[in-house]
Amino acid sequence: MNLSTFEALRDVSRGAAVPLRIRGACMVPALDDGSAVMVRARRFYWPGDVLVFRTKAGDLTAHRMLGWRRAALVTKGDGCEVHDAPVTPQSILGAVDLPVRVRDRVRALRHFANLVVRRVLQR
Repeated sequence: MNLSTFEALRDVSRGAAVPLRIRGACMVPALDDGSAVMVRARRFYWPGDVLVFRTKAGDLTAHRMLGWRRAALVTKGDGCEVHDAPVTPQSILGAVDLPVRVRDRVRALRHFANLVVRRVLQR
């Protein structure tokens, strides 16, 4: 997806939900391959939210937010072993418009805390 298409889609998502179809298995069982979702921009994103963002390669990805890191967010697919590269706010299209269970929010925060502890211990 080129940058101008992404920017137009992001502008639309600020005013209304944008329909998208999930491809891949990295968010199973929360989102199955082929699931139709609505994505809406928000003022704030919280750990546990499933964000749709543009990767450095230009693809759209839907992964769960774990926490914040400086001027970026840390995300990871539920079925992925490793977290993603930091996601800048400008690359976020929005969050999947689904209720997030408390259990998923706690799990996201726990993963993020583990990442922070590992990073501190490596110094």
